[in-house]
Amino acid sequence: MGDLKDILTTSSVFSSLEKTDIERLEALFDRREIHPGDILAQAENKAEYFFLLGKGTVLLAMDKGKGVVLKTPGDFIGMELLSVKGIYKTTLSVLEKGYVFAVSRNDFLTVIREDSACAEAIMNAWQVYLDNTASFAKNIEDISLPEQF
Repeated sequence: MGDLKDILTTSSVFSSLEKTDIERLEALFDRREIHPGDILAQAENKAEYFFLLGKGTVLLAMDKGKGVVLKTPGDFIGMELLSVKGIYKTTLSVLEKGYVFAVSRNDFLTVIREDSACAEAIMNAWQVYLDNTASFAKNIEDISLPEQF
């Protein structure tokens, strides 16, 4: 698996979307090669991108020793897992060579702010994914509104 469409359709966050929604999202992502030691996001920097793992392994590290290793194609690294109010709150480091698909934070927030079945499906799936992957991230700040991701 390496095709973005395949990864989106199998990702736990995006798999329930309609074909047209997958195609719309596909156009927003850019593929980036990653290598051990690369830093994709640095805590305290302006949050510009969210990431979808294609292949490889990344460490998402928070302060106070909390973190999560992500290695499943389709793992989505964004919203409160990565940033709050436009600032990265975690550092995303590459552990194993591969690639990610980057999406502009602003472009992604535009999609999830819509009053649409797509936005609702993403947000519902995101909460399940976050609960299963890194529920501690929910405690960073009040996360009730997408505007602060």
